[in-house]
Amino acid sequence: MTVFQSLVLEGESRRLEQPADLSIGGLLGTAALVDQEVLRLIADAIAAVGSSEFPAAIARLCLHVTHFDSAFMCAFFAGHKPLPIYSDLNEEQDRRTVIPYLGFAYLLDPFYELSSQLAGDRVVGLNDCAPDDFRSSDYYRMFYADTGLSDELGVLVSFGADASVLISLGSRDERIHCSARAKATLGALVDVIANLCRQNWPRLAPTSQNGLPRRDNHLEKAFEMFGTSVLSNRESEIVRLILKGHSSKSTARVLGNSPETVKVHRKRIYAKMRIASQGELFSIFLRALSCMPPDGQDDPLVYLEDFSTPTK
Repeated sequence: MTVFQSLVLEGESRRLEQPADLSIGGLLGTAALVDQEVLRLIADAIAAVGSSEFPAAIARLCLHVTHFDSAFMCAFFAGHKPLPIYSDLNEEQDRRTVIPYLGFAYLLDPFYELSSQLAGDRVVGLNDCAPDDFRSSDYYRMFYADTGLSDELGVLVSFGADASVLISLGSRDERIHCSARAKATLGALVDVIANLCRQNWPRLAPTSQNGLPRRDNHLEKAFEMFGTSVLSNRESEIVRLILKGHSSKSTARVLGNSPETVKVHRKRIYAKMRIASQGELFSIFLRALSCMPPDGQDDPLVYLEDFSTPTK
């Protein structure tokens, strides 16, 4: 793989039987009711703590419960790009998914947004955290749809106020979606999964896998600054919500305004930026990010040679 060396899950078959008891007590305390494969996979993960095999072991446990077919793990840190930890994707899936995600797409990812807002360990489905217009957004059309995912479930593990690990579980088979029972089972196991992760990474820090320091991420700053040379503070805030896939109604809820007020703001935004659609907004955002130097501190729009800045 081109971003980091993947640990490929080989020769692992996942049974389709569902656990008989969804409580953690039922999963671990009653031999007659327990899914024996879950117990075996937990034991494998415990044995792998502290070794390079741990990410693959915890992925196998999660994939067995959900019956999904792919896993990707990364660590989120305030002020840094996500740090890739593990993936079982092939080279083509990596090119379409991991490379653009780590390059820029994580900024608009609902799971990344959730990790910065809520502490604690949790199991979250895409529909639980995505904004209402997510599947109509240009982010979805231009990036997410190209990943081939038909369903996604995330396990977020907290490492304090400024760090977390995301275990992203995906299905690329349109016939397979995570059932409520499977999600509840994973939820019953979340304490086990999270504590094993914290045992394996007792000092999780934003360093590369070989221990060398990583350069501070300038993309988050660029995202926060996008449009500020042209728009008011409130208009810039609305642009960021639009890019994340919020509708006018959802944006109004976040900001405490009426949908009509947000629609007026959107018209002003489009007029100031000389665009006519949300698609044009997304295109300008991507072009501006690509032109911004690593040490840039200004609105990315100022680095676009073909964008003239009107008066606010």
